[in-house]
Amino acid sequence: MSNIEVKTADLIGPALDWAVALATGADELKVGADGGVSCIYQLPDGGCWTNYYRPSTDWSQGGPLIEKHITALNQSGTETWWAHSEDRLGLGPTALIAACRAIVAAKLGDTVSVPAELAQP
Repeated sequence: MSNIEVKTADLIGPALDWAVALATGADELKVGADGGVSCIYQLPDGGCWTNYYRPSTDWSQGGPLIEKHITALNQSGTETWWAHSEDRLGLGPTALIAACRAIVAAKLGDTVSVPAELAQP
């Protein structure tokens, strides 16, 4: 598996989900057979194994991350959301994407290494 560097602000889909898993300390992180992300991620009651880790689109996974990591979340205009995490800003077309980008920026910086097969052209 080869990795590529992607700007955090450009992360989307499985590449963003991978970066969130990495940023939040998920265990057994790997690319799933469907091209998505498999891992053990943390819930308030303990770890949860999934072959479908999609916090950038699934509120049951992304919502707890917002509660834990995001200090401000708001919509600007009709198409852009912004989120703050540890004084880092994330922008996106949805609240979950903005929050996930903010978390990755706060924990991993402005660029992140993701598996090449997850990155969208």
